[in-house]
Amino acid sequence: MAPRCEDYTVGWVCALPIELAAALEMLDEDHDELDPGPNDSNIYGLGRIGDHNVVIACLPDGQIGVGPAATVAAQMKSTFPSIRFGLMVGIGGGVPGEEDVRLGDIVVSKPFKEHGGVVQYDLGKETPTGFQRTGCLAPPPPILLSAVSRLQANYLREKSDFAKHHSRLDKLERFSRKNAGPDVLFQANYEHVGGATCNGCSNKGAVKRELRKQQETMVHYGTIASGNLVMKTAAERDRISAELNGVLCFEMEAAGLMNYFPCIVIRGICDYADSHKNKSWQPYAAGAAAAYAKELLSVIPVEELKRSRTVDEIIIDKIALDDILNQLPSATEAPFNSSRKQYESTCLTNTRVDLLEEIYHWGEAKSDDRTIYWLNGLAGTGKSTIARTVARKYHDEGRLGASFFFAKGGGDVSNGSKFFTSIALQLGQRSPSLKRYICDTLAKMANVANQSFRDQWQHLVLNPLSRSSKEDPNPSFYVLVVDALDECGDENHIHIILQLLAEARSLPNRQLRIFMTSRPETPIRHGFGQISLSQYQDFVLHTILPAVVDGDIAKFFEYNLGIIAKKQYLSPDWPGKETIDRLVQNAAGLFIWASTACRFISEGGRFAVRRLSMVLEGNAGSIIAAERHLNEIYITVLKQYVSSSDYMDEEVQELCASLRHILGSIVLLFAPLSAHSLSRLLQVRREEIYLTLDNLRAIVDVPEDRALPLRLHHPSFRDFFTSKERCTDPRFLVDVTVSQWELAKSCIDLLSGFLKQDICKRNAPGADIRDLNDDQIGAYLPVEIQYACLYWVGHLGKSEAQLYDNCQFHRFLQDHFLHWLEALCWMREISAGIRAIAALESTVLASNCPSLQAFVYDMKRFALYSRPAMQNTPLQLYYSALAFAPKTSLVRKQFDHIYSRLGKLVIGQNNWDALLSTFETQSGRFLDIAFSPDNRMLALCGTHGIEMWDTDSGEIHRTLSSPSSTVFSITFSPDGMLLASVSDTELKLWDARSGADLLMSKPRRSFVHQEYVVFSPDSKLIASASRDEKITLWAIRLEERRIVAHQTFVDDFAVSSVAFSPDGKTLASTSISHCEVKLWKVSSRQGSGKLIQSLKGHSGAVKTLAYSQHGKLLASASYDGTIILWDVSSVTIPVTIKHSITATFHISELEFTSNDKVLRSLSKFGQIEQWDIGKDPELVVPLETLESAGSHNLPVIIALSPNNRLLASARDDLVQLWDNDLLAALERSSQAPQQESEPSNNHTERVQSIKFAPNGKLVASTSSDKSLKLWQLPSGNLLYTLKDAIGWFTMKAFSPDSEVLALSDFDWTSVTLLRTNSEGFFKELEHGSSIRGIAFSPNSELLATFGAKSNIIKLWAINSGSILRKFEAPSDEIQSSTPDSRSIRMAFSPDGKLLACSPYSTGRIDLFSVDSGDLLLIFRTSSFQYQSFNEQSIKAEPHEIRSMEAQWIENDSDWDDPDWEDSDWDDSHRVDSDNDYFRDYAFSPDSKLLGAVWRSCIILWDVVSGTLLYELSHGEKVDAKLWDTVSGLNLSTVELQEEFDEHSKLLVSDDKEYVHNKERILLTRTHSHDRAVCRGNVQLPLRVDGQWILKGGQKLFWLPPDYRSNAFDIHGNTVVLGSESGRVAFLNFSTRLFGRKHSRLAIRV
Repeated sequence: MAPRCEDYTVGWVCALPIELAAALEMLDEDHDELDPGPNDSNIYGLGRIGDHNVVIACLPDGQIGVGPAATVAAQMKSTFPSIRFGLMVGIGGGVPGEEDVRLGDIVVSKPFKEHGGVVQYDLGKETPTGFQRTGCLAPPPPILLSAVSRLQANYLREKSDFAKHHSRLDKLERFSRKNAGPDVLFQANYEHVGGATCNGCSNKGAVKRELRKQQETMVHYGTIASGNLVMKTAAERDRISAELNGVLCFEMEAAGLMNYFPCIVIRGICDYADSHKNKSWQPYAAGAAAAYAKELLSVIPVEELKRSRTVDEIIIDKIALDDILNQLPSATEAPFNSSRKQYESTCLTNTRVDLLEEIYHWGEAKSDDRTIYWLNGLAGTGKSTIARTVARKYHDEGRLGASFFFAKGGGDVSNGSKFFTSIALQLGQRSPSLKRYICDTLAKMANVANQSFRDQWQHLVLNPLSRSSKEDPNPSFYVLVVDALDECGDENHIHIILQLLAEARSLPNRQLRIFMTSRPETPIRHGFGQISLSQYQDFVLHTILPAVVDGDIAKFFEYNLGIIAKKQYLSPDWPGKETIDRLVQNAAGLFIWASTACRFISEGGRFAVRRLSMVLEGNAGSIIAAERHLNEIYITVLKQYVSSSDYMDEEVQELCASLRHILGSIVLLFAPLSAHSLSRLLQVRREEIYLTLDNLRAIVDVPEDRALPLRLHHPSFRDFFTSKERCTDPRFLVDVTVSQWELAKSCIDLLSGFLKQDICKRNAPGADIRDLNDDQIGAYLPVEIQYACLYWVGHLGKSEAQLYDNCQFHRFLQDHFLHWLEALCWMREISAGIRAIAALESTVLASNCPSLQAFVYDMKRFALYSRPAMQNTPLQLYYSALAFAPKTSLVRKQFDHIYSRLGKLVIGQNNWDALLSTFETQSGRFLDIAFSPDNRMLALCGTHGIEMWDTDSGEIHRTLSSPSSTVFSITFSPDGMLLASVSDTELKLWDARSGADLLMSKPRRSFVHQEYVVFSPDSKLIASASRDEKITLWAIRLEERRIVAHQTFVDDFAVSSVAFSPDGKTLASTSISHCEVKLWKVSSRQGSGKLIQSLKGHSGAVKTLAYSQHGKLLASASYDGTIILWDVSSVTIPVTIKHSITATFHISELEFTSNDKVLRSLSKFGQIEQWDIGKDPELVVPLETLESAGSHNLPVIIALSPNNRLLASARDDLVQLWDNDLLAALERSSQAPQQESEPSNNHTERVQSIKFAPNGKLVASTSSDKSLKLWQLPSGNLLYTLKDAIGWFTMKAFSPDSEVLALSDFDWTSVTLLRTNSEGFFKELEHGSSIRGIAFSPNSELLATFGAKSNIIKLWAINSGSILRKFEAPSDEIQSSTPDSRSIRMAFSPDGKLLACSPYSTGRIDLFSVDSGDLLLIFRTSSFQYQSFNEQSIKAEPHEIRSMEAQWIENDSDWDDPDWEDSDWDDSHRVDSDNDYFRDYAFSPDSKLLGAVWRSCIILWDVVSGTLLYELSHGEKVDAKLWDTVSGLNLSTVELQEEFDEHSKLLVSDDKEYVHNKERILLTRTHSHDRAVCRGNVQLPLRVDGQWILKGGQKLFWLPPDYRSNAFDIHGNTVVLGSESGRVAFLNFSTRLFGRKHSRLAIRV
C-alpha cells in the first residue's frame, strides 16, 4: 500500500534547487506525490531513506531567509503530522579560525557554550553601548544529538559510509569535486577584486595554510550563525563570530526553524562568508551535506524514531514548559539587562583592568572552593558598573546563570521576596535541561514559590543544577551576579540570602559561582562573618590606589565628554586635559560624581560648555573631600533648576516648594511610583511632575514609558537631600518629618475617597482571593492605592507627629478601617497590615489621645482574631469577623450599620478574652512548641515536620522539614541563632532566622527513642535525652557543618528530661521509671560522662526539672504529685531538699521566673500553677492557679514566651496564642466572689447538642457540664438552666406545639418532661425498662415510649402523667435482633389515630390503634399483607434508596409540613445495608397510606385494608424520582452527579412546583412522564459544613475553630451553634440575604 501523509516521519528542508537535487539523489526509493491540500503551497519530494519515510521541500525560487524557511516548515508539519524531526540541509559560508574549516567541509549544528547550536545574529536592539542580541533558539532534538554522537564514534572507528553515500552523485558531473576549483582563503582585510570569480584577486592576499594529508571532507560541530542577509565582509564575519564566542558557519534559513520545527542544521561549506564569493563550490558542498544527512538517518533505529514525539508534540511540550516556568513570580527589573537598565553603562575599555582580571580569574578557576566573590565598597565607587560589566561578559559567553540587581525602594527588587524564584526563572531560560528540571519541581510542588526561601533555593536551584550535573558528564558552569545586596530592605532577607548562597559550594563540580557587590553594611558583614573564609573571596573597592581610580575616572570623562563634543559640534580636543584633570580631582574617587556630572553637562545641550563651568565651580566644605564634591554636584544641578533670570522671587520660591514636594516625595517613598501614580497620590497634575523633573534628569531616571516608576539614579542623593550638613542651600533641603507627615496625609486623602466595601465587586461573602490574579486585583486597586494602603502608617510613624482624638487619621480609621483591611487582603498583604497596626499602636501611645489609643488596640485585637476568616475571603470582615467580635468591641460598634444588616446575630461574648490569634494547619498533629528568645517566633513540630510562625502577625514564615518526618522535640539556642530538632532518625540544627539546614547528625536507630533536646547556655553543646537509657552531648561545629558526639552519659533507666546548670558545668537528668534526679559533670574532654550525685526524695518517677536562673536551686516534678526544690549551690557536698510542694495537676514543665522569686508549673491539660519561693527561705506561698484557655479538659501542649507575655497552646493541628497577663487577670476575676455582676449564661464546658423547637422560637442546648439550657429566639435570651440533674441525652424531642421537651437516654428507664414556659421539671414518666424510643402525638397531648426488654409501648397523657394504655409488640424478633443500644423508630399518623413502630433492623413495621391499643398490621420486608403473612417476595435491586420524603403530594392539594418529630439517630446504631429492614417510612397527610423504603424499592400500602398498592422500583441509578400515589406512575426523574448526602433534607418550594436538596433543584412537578430538567440556581437554605455556613452551596459565614462542632441546628434563616468553650451563638440572618422562603421536609436515611 502506498504511504500516506501520516507515514512520513522525517522532514527535509532545502533553500536552493541545487540542494534539492542533491537531497532527491539520496533517496533509496521514490514515492508517488500526495495531495497536500489547499492550504499547503509546498511541492514535495517523497521517498524512503533506509527504513525512514522522508518528505523533502524546497523554498520557493528567489525567496531566501528566516521567514520563508519558517513558512515552508510550518506547512510541512501541518500536512505531515507524524514528522518527528527536521533536517535543514544545504550550503553555508565557513568561518576560518581555531577550527580548520575549509571549502567542501561539513558543519553540523550542536549546542556549544550559551548557544543551542544556532543563533540568530541579527535579532536584537540597538543601545547606547552597542547592539544587544535578544532571544535564544532551541537545540536539536535529543534523538538527533544521540545520532550525531553515534556517527562521531563511527568516524573515530573509521566505519564511515559517507563516501559511499556521496558517490551516488558521481553520475552528475557538476557535483564532482574537480569542478569546484581551488580552495583559497584570503586575508580578512583583502577585499574581492571585481568579477564573478577571484581570477582578478592577487595571491599575495591569500592565507598560506598547510595542505591536508588527504583530500577528504571534514565534519565540524558547533554554532551556526543565521540571519536574513548574506554575510559579505570578512571583518564583519570575524567580529560577529568573536561576539558569539566562535561560530563555524553563516547561513540564512535555520533561525526560522529551530523554535518551531525541531531540527538539526547540516551545511556544506561553499565559501568563507567574505567578499570573495563564487558559486563553483556550491554543488559539491550541497552534495556533501546531503550525504552526511543520509548517513545520519542510517544510524537512527526506526523503532526508536516511532517512540519519539512528533514535531507538534515537541513544540506543545516546549510551550507547556514555558508556561509552567513563567508561573514563577519574578522581579522583572532584576536582570542586569532589563529594559530599565539598557542605558546604564559598563566599564570602559582599559578601565578597572586589574580588578576585572582578578574577578575573571576567580570565575574561571573551577578548582577554587571559594564560590562567592564579595566586592564591597563605599557609595559611588562604581560597584554596580563593575557588576554590569561582569554580568555582560558572562552573558555573552553563555555562562551567566542569572543576575539580580537590588534597588532600595524599587518594589520587587527592594527585598528578597522574589529573589530565588527570579534566579530559578532565569536559569530555566538559559538552559533547556534546567528548564525541564525546574518545571518538574513546579509540577510536583505547585506552591513552592510560596514556601520558605530555603525550600525555593533547594528545590528550584540546587536540585536542578545537581540533576544536570549527574546526567551530563560535562555540565555547564554558571555565574550568578548579585548587585547592591545592601539595598535589600529586609535584614532578615539579607541574612537568609547569604546563608543559602553559601551552600552553592555543595554542588557537584562547583557548578555555580556567585559574584556579589554591596556596601560594607553591618548586616552583610555579620552575614559573611557566619561563613567560613574558605568559602568566599572579598575585595574592598575603596582601597584601590587613588592613582588607579583617578586614571579610570579620567578615561570615563574623556569618553563621555567626547560624545558630548561630537553632538554639540565642539572642538575634538574639548574640554582639554587640564579641565579633565580638574574634574577628576573634584570627583575624589567617586564614579557616581563623574556620572552625575556628565549627565548634567549632556542635558545642557547647546549650553554644555556653560554647565561644565558650573560643575567646575566647587566650594570647600568641612566634610571629607569625596562627599563634599558629590554634594556640590548635586547643589549645582538643583540650582540650575531655578537659575533662570526670568523668574521673579515669588516664582523661585514656588518652584523650590514644588521641587521639595515632588522630588522630596520621590526620595522618601518606600517603593517607587510612576508619574501617573505619584500625581494621584500627591494630588498634583502629571504635567507638573514632568515639568519639575525635566531639568533634573541628572538625578532622577524619568523613563520614556510613562507607566514605569520614577527612580533616583543613585541612593546617595537621598542622603544628600535630607541632610542639613550636606544640602547647604535651605531652599532645597527637605524637612523629613514634615514631608513624611504630608505623605501620610496624602495617602489617607487618597484612600478616603476610594476605599469601600467589596472593592473588587465580588458580590459574594465567600469570594476567595485565589480566584483573582494580580492583573484583576490591579484593575480594582491601582498601584497608588496599594502603595497608600501599605505605607501610610510607615509615613505617619516617621513623621514623629503628635496625634489627637478625632484627628484626620482617627476619623479615617472610624470610616474605613474594615475597607482598608479588605484591600490589604485582596493585595495578599494582611500580614503587613497587622504589623502596620502594631506600629500604629506604638505611634499613638506616644501621643495624648485616649480614644484613638483604645480604638487602635481594638483594631489590633480584631485583626489578629479575624485573620483566619479574612486572609483568603476578605468579605468575611463584614460577616463573621464583625459577628464574632465581642459586644463591647469598638470596631464592631463603629461598624454596627454593616453588622445590623446581617440580621440579629447574638454571640455570647461581651469583651475580648485572652485569645489573641489562632494558627491552623492541615498538615498533622503537633508534639512540641517553643518560643524564640526574642518572643517573635513560635516554632511548632510534629507529624508534619516543623513550622515557624510570626507571633506578631500570625503569618507562617516557613516549613523546615519534610512532612514525611515526625519531629518529636524542638528548642531554640539561648542566643536565638539556632533551632535544634529531634526526629525519628536524626538530630538536626537549623538557622533560626533563615530556616537553612545547617547540619545534622548521622542517622541513628537510637533517635527513634529521642524525645527531648536542650542547648547548653553558651549554645555550643546540645544534650539529647533518650529512652534507650542514654544522654548524648553533641558538640556543634558550624564551620565543619557537622555535630559530633562529645560525651555520653549512661543511665540505668529511660531518660525523660535534661537541663544544664546556668554555668554549663552540670547536667541534671530525670527518668520516666525511676524516682531519682541525677547530676552529671560536663567535661571539655570527649568520652563517657561522670555521675556526680543521685538526688532521692520523690516517691514516684520524676517527669521534668529546671534550674533556677542563678543556679542555686533545682526544681523537679514527679508523678507522685510533688515538686521538690533542691539546694544545689554546691554539688561538692550532698544536695539537700529545700522545699517540697504539693502540685494540683499533672506537671509537664517547670520554670523559674521573676529573678528566681517565682516557680511556675505547666500541666499537659493547660493549667498553670505559681508559687512564691523568695519571701521566706522556709516557706513556699501558692500564688495562683490558672486554667489555660483552649484546653477544654483535653491534652494540650503549652509554652510561655520568655517575656511571660504570651502563652501558646497546641492541640492536634490547632495552635492558639494568648495574652498571658490578660489570661491571668480574667482567671483571677472569675475566681473572685461575685457580688453584683450576673453569672454567665454560657455553659462551662463543651456544648454537646442543639435542638430547635418546631415553632422555631425556642432552642435547647446540652453540655458535658451536665446542664441543659433553654433559649428564646430570636433574642437569644436564656429562659432557664437545669444543672446537675441530667446526663447525656440520646433522645430529645419537642412536642409539636413546642410547649414540652422530652428527654431520655439509653441508660434511663424514665422520660423527663420539661415545660418550656417555666423552669424546672414538669413530669417524670417511669417506663420500667430501658427506653429505646419516644414520640409525641400530633396534638401534643400524648407521648409514646418504648421499652427495650419489655417490648411494651406505653401511651402517656402528658398533662396528668398517667398511662392511658399499653401496647405489646410482638417478641419474635425484637429481643434477638435489637440490642439494647439500638433505637426504636416510632411515629403517629397525622390524624393521631395510628401509631407505627419499627424496631431498628427487625425488618418490619408494627401498626397499632391508638384508641384500642390493638396491633392492626405488621408490614415485613418479606410479607406486605395484614396478618396473613403471605410469603410474597420482592426482588432487591443492587442500588439502595438513600432517602424518602416524609411528605405526600396529592393532585391539586398542598404539600403540608409534617408535624411528627422523632429521636436523634446516631450513625453508630445503623446496621449493615445487607440486612432486611425498612430504611424509612411515613404516613400520607390523610393517614390512609403508609410508604416505606426497602432496598431499592418504595413500598406503598393501604393502612385500612393492609393491601399492597405498589412496588415502585427506583432502579440502580443515583437519582431522585417523583411518584403519583394514585397511578403509581413515575412523574419526574433527575439524575444526581454524586451519591445523595445521607444527612441532607428534601425541600419543597412554597409554590409546590419543585423539590430540591440543599444544593440545587432536583424535581419539577409535572403530570407527564418527561424527565425533569434542573432549572438553574435559586436561593436555597442554610447548611453548616465544617468551617463554613453555606447558603445554596456558596460560602456565607466563616466559623472560628471553637464553633466547628456537631452541636448545631438550623431552622429557616436561623442557625444556632454550640462551641467547645460552652458558648452558644444565635445567627438569625436577615431575609434579604435569601430569596423566596422554603419549607423543610423531614427525611430519614
